Amino acid sequence: MTQIADRPAPPPEFDLFSDAYLRDPASVFARAREEAPVFWLEALGTWVVTRRADIDAVLMDWETWSCQANGGRLPVPDEYADVVPPELMAEIMIGMDPPKHTAARKVAQRGFLKPVIEALAPEIEARAHRILDGFAHLGGTELMETYCLELTTQTLMALLGLSAADEPMMRQLRDDHFRVLASGREPMAEPERSEVWARYAAAQLRLRHLAQERRDSDGGDIITLMARAKDREGNPALSVERIAMHLTEFAAAGTDTTAQAMANAILFLSETPEQLAEAQADPALWARVFEETVRRRPSAPFASRVATRDVEITGVTIPEGDVVWLALASANTDPASVVDPMRFDIHRDGLDEHDHYAFTKGRHTCLGAPLGRTQGAIGLRVAYERLPGLRSVPDQKQDFLPLAMLPIRRSLQVTWTQSDTEAPESKEH
Repeated sequence: MTQIADRPAPPPEFDLFSDAYLRDPASVFARAREEAPVFWLEALGTWVVTRRADIDAVLMDWETWSCQANGGRLPVPDEYADVVPPELMAEIMIGMDPPKHTAARKVAQRGFLKPVIEALAPEIEARAHRILDGFAHLGGTELMETYCLELTTQTLMALLGLSAADEPMMRQLRDDHFRVLASGREPMAEPERSEVWARYAAAQLRLRHLAQERRDSDGGDIITLMARAKDREGNPALSVERIAMHLTEFAAAGTDTTAQAMANAILFLSETPEQLAEAQADPALWARVFEETVRRRPSAPFASRVATRDVEITGVTIPEGDVVWLALASANTDPASVVDPMRFDIHRDGLDEHDHYAFTKGRHTCLGAPLGRTQGAIGLRVAYERLPGLRSVPDQKQDFLPLAMLPIRRSLQVTWTQSDTEAPESKEH
């Protein structure tokens, strides 16, 4: 392995645990893109790549840049290794390379195809109205849990065909999975470590039981589709252990990322009332509101890869075996590719799913992107239809689970005008 004595460092003020990063991840990369586009982040033991062209090249070359950094290096406590062995963690969807990833994705994506998700649109809209019925009269609330996550969680529970009895587990599993994923670079201390892993292992056992139960089911839910899938020899395509692990990924990515995007959209629209007015006047613009939001602030600011050989990026040699973090938030706001990149603009030219990396790119493009786009646009439209004066509370304290790779907003305080909250009589919900 090549030894490197001189590793480029980030600008002195670069800090992935700062309030500036939590408020606006893209804002911390501008100087680095110019002065140290590829640098070594000693605090986390990883390389950071900031320029769009470099990130694009990495995402499209899975043979040189393996996804095994996402699961193969996660520390599983010895006391839980019999339930969640390290080799199982190595086979999370975002941690596999072809051909294993190709086979697993082919099975899982059946429940997330665009036509399937678009057919759910009326149900998602009705669900949004029902949730809003519970608090629209209040004039203000914490919206992240009460609406954004509530909507995405209820939708995922329906897609998975899970009962209310399993809902608390799935809500907790969302946060626990993110914490486990981050633990490879951001270790957990006790008692958090034991508490998280005890819940995580118990959830795996419960989901495996459900997958086994549905091996012979005729339902159309995602668990059944995965459990019934067969390989060419007629055997189950995925073990119950693999199904449970992929469901764990869905519990996190299928709920939190879209909820984060909805909350971020509300923050952006609170600062750009003229664009909010345009979207309210033309409902077709809500899809663009969502797309511009995830371009400007992707819910996941980074993707991770590991070098399978010594390789050079922008004059810097990355040794075989080293981990790189691809700064998606930086790529989306790289002025070399995006005009006036920090401006929030729902009328931006070329604003479509191929114009940014919020859902990454290539073989690991997010499975749930169709669900996120459909649900995010509907969730925002319905919220502003029911609460036209909806706006974030100014200068509120930032409330995040402060993970560098995936800062998770835990709350968003909002207000609206109570006289604006009457549901349209023509709506049935």
